[in-house]
Amino acid sequence: MARYLTEEAAAADGFTIVHEPAKSEFALYANDGTKTRKLGEAHYSLAGEAGTPEATIDFDHTFVDPQLRGTGLSGLLAHAAVSSEIAADRRTLASCWFIDGYLKKHPEYRRA
Repeated sequence: MARYLTEEAAAADGFTIVHEPAKSEFALYANDGTKTRKLGEAHYSLAGEAGTPEATIDFDHTFVDPQLRGTGLSGLLAHAAVSSEIAADRRTLASCWFIDGYLKKHPEYRRA
């Protein structure tokens, strides 16, 4: 399977990342031309009002189908989540080990 470095490259092969606020998650979907399947998610919990010192976003669970390991899609999902507008005005927490690791590699997205 290919290795994806950008959302655009992933989209060219039918993968999309969608923010689903009602579910408090970012979801990874694959469309093979006949059906769309959810293959991953990065779930979060919000606390406090955005833009206030008490506002936090905690990325508490991430899952990507094991068949997609090594493709870069997990990293793209993590990037979409931590760089999102909903995370921009909140202190970033990561009780999920994968997001925590991503933030250690990309500290510019960890808001204190």
